[in-house]
Amino acid sequence: MNFQGLTGKVITPCDKEYAILRLEYNLDINKFPLAIVYCHNYIDVSNAIKWCTRNCVELRVRTRGHNYEGYSTGTGVLVIDISCISEVNIDTKHDIAVIQAGANLLSIYSILADKGYGFNGGTCPTVGISGLVLGGGIGLSCRNFGLVTDNLLEIQLVNEHGILIIANDHINSELFWACRGAGGGNFGVVISYTFKIHKVDKITVIQLRWNEASREEFFDLWQCFFKTATEKISCFAGFNKEGIYLNGFFYGDKLEAEKILKDFLLLPALLEASSIEYVPFISAVKAIASFYGPPNRFKATGRFVYKTLSEKNIKKLVQFVDNSPGEDNCFIRLYSLGGTIKEVPCNSTAYYYRKAEYIIGITADFEKDDDSDIYKEWVAEVLQYVNPLTNGTYVNFPYAELKNYGNAYYGKNYPLLMVVKTIYDPCNIFKFQQSIKPLII
Repeated sequence: MNFQGLTGKVITPCDKEYAILRLEYNLDINKFPLAIVYCHNYIDVSNAIKWCTRNCVELRVRTRGHNYEGYSTGTGVLVIDISCISEVNIDTKHDIAVIQAGANLLSIYSILADKGYGFNGGTCPTVGISGLVLGGGIGLSCRNFGLVTDNLLEIQLVNEHGILIIANDHINSELFWACRGAGGGNFGVVISYTFKIHKVDKITVIQLRWNEASREEFFDLWQCFFKTATEKISCFAGFNKEGIYLNGFFYGDKLEAEKILKDFLLLPALLEASSIEYVPFISAVKAIASFYGPPNRFKATGRFVYKTLSEKNIKKLVQFVDNSPGEDNCFIRLYSLGGTIKEVPCNSTAYYYRKAEYIIGITADFEKDDDSDIYKEWVAEVLQYVNPLTNGTYVNFPYAELKNYGNAYYGKNYPLLMVVKTIYDPCNIFKFQQSIKPLII
């Protein structure tokens, strides 16, 4: 293959770095792209898109490679990697940040914290901003400040023709609407985001741990708590065979946090490793970031919960965990929603499931030498049970086996998304296994 016309750094299977650079965060993804082009500016991106069109080669767009199903890569495709386009610039006069698409969350948090700002991003430090914001974006500040995409003011995107365009509420507004919740790899290559940002000094970081004795009681309390909880608190939690974790941010002091969390603190089997601390925002971010390990192999997905699960439902989910393969490999995870997220109408952005109470995640980790099928079968079995109890699937927790994925990811917004796709990418240049399809005209 002749790669003439590509600019940036091109990595092919002939290069010694290829074996490592082709890998995704989910090490179970085993794809062999034709080449990877590391772009340094929008011209590199433009040239890559044009090269693919000329040579009839499919493309994929990658920032940090965290997509659960590896939709940012593929066998025989050109991977357009934008991780090198990663500057962060702050306008302190107007409380605005311009963040390039390849920046990872920890670098964003660190740069903004130096100027006295927080950022309502996710919790995994190596995640790129693009996948997060384009899928809606949940995190431990979202009940207070809204989804990541709710704080987005403008994007710069390289379209199907390799042309750099702007999208906001006034220019290419349909595209801007679509990219706030359904933009990942569907409409073009976003290279820059403009966000409104929030002044933050100290917050309370919550890290609570229990042994397995409290799982059913914990789940029931979780559901009750977030029905009336202040929007100033957001939490991610989960349990496996061995115990329970709860991580959270509270925008207030330690004493107030302890008062709000008193029922959790009274649950039996609370471990000494638990902590509630009032710290600078960046310290809270780093504390939660330490929760994440290196890349591994996993299968995972997540569904939106609208109604209170019954005692029977909860017992069944605990049983699934207790009967899961491995020792501590399989988790039921919980991600709080509500608060400010609910205040935005479901059709204001492409992110549809705003009225949900929380997300229930199903995750199985496994090693290289494990029988991966038994873990994937466990995820499928739990998902089958959870499906009728829930409404819709979070697009940032994709599941390759999902049928009718357009409706599942985007709800009633999917028909309009197909219209936007038809306008901005009628030839379906930007496609992958579960991409949005243009209408047949």
